Amino acid sequence: MKIISDSTPVFIVGPVRSGSTFLRLMLDSHPLITNPGECDFLFDMVGDDGKLPSMTAYIDWLSANRIFVAKNLIVDTALPYTELVRSFAKQLTPEKKILTMNIHRHFHRIPAIFPEARYIRLLRDPRDVARSCIGMGWVGHVYYGVDIWTEAERSWQRLRKTLKPDQYLEIRYEDLVNDVATGLKAICGFLGLPYSDQMMSYASKSTYAPPDKSLSYQWKKKYTRRELQLVEHKIGSQLPALGYEASGHTSVAPGFWESMQLYLVHRKYRAEYQIKRYGFGLYIESALASRFGHKAWQYACRRRKNAIDIRYLK
Repeated sequence: MKIISDSTPVFIVGPVRSGSTFLRLMLDSHPLITNPGECDFLFDMVGDDGKLPSMTAYIDWLSANRIFVAKNLIVDTALPYTELVRSFAKQLTPEKKILTMNIHRHFHRIPAIFPEARYIRLLRDPRDVARSCIGMGWVGHVYYGVDIWTEAERSWQRLRKTLKPDQYLEIRYEDLVNDVATGLKAICGFLGLPYSDQMMSYASKSTYAPPDKSLSYQWKKKYTRRELQLVEHKIGSQLPALGYEASGHTSVAPGFWESMQLYLVHRKYRAEYQIKRYGFGLYIESALASRFGHKAWQYACRRRKNAIDIRYLK
């Protein structure tokens, strides 16, 4: 008997760069599971106080959201926000399959829309998450990259307080890549489904390689001592509770001048990354649109950026 019904959505929750893409591909290869990928657009516009966006504002925002647009979902403008979002989930669910969706932030906002939801929490060493964010152009230094992990972790802890033990399963990225079959069997058991060998066939159907054990604990080889001190100053106290070892270096907070240097390195890297990808003109135009709060202009710039981003999709 299935633990999870066909109508119960399951959210894969974890920060960006936590291994959610290859897990998505494996789940989507199961004959009884579907996973359309990232679905943060369902909750990004909801306030932390639970306030829902106006439908006009939400629909305008969706029109410039690359992930949403790519899913070709029907927007019924007659529906209120909660019903519209639930209609998106229904559209994403093939008949007789369990819907799983990847969410990278704002996890605590989910229950208000999907009180029946279940969760698979994907955990990865925050130091590796922080470093991986640099390669995506989101941050210029691991000192800022770890903030992305921290925000997601804070949201998860807030959500977990509201959940019953049978509502969620925790999967550690490092354990999953080390023993993929065992991790997938645990997930299938949580979903009440039989394990399928087809889950390991994703590499033959996508541009993603099979799980790579060498991607675990990269911080041990690729961090400098000072980088570890800075990152562990922010999150070192959380590592033991999460089952991760500390580096052994004494964590030291940056002083005023080092903080300024880190900030300038971070901003410079992000600017250079965006100029290289989008061009100087679009970079400046986007900055001006954001500076003056002109939504229509911002969305127009975002659509142009989306067209460029698509070229880089793996």
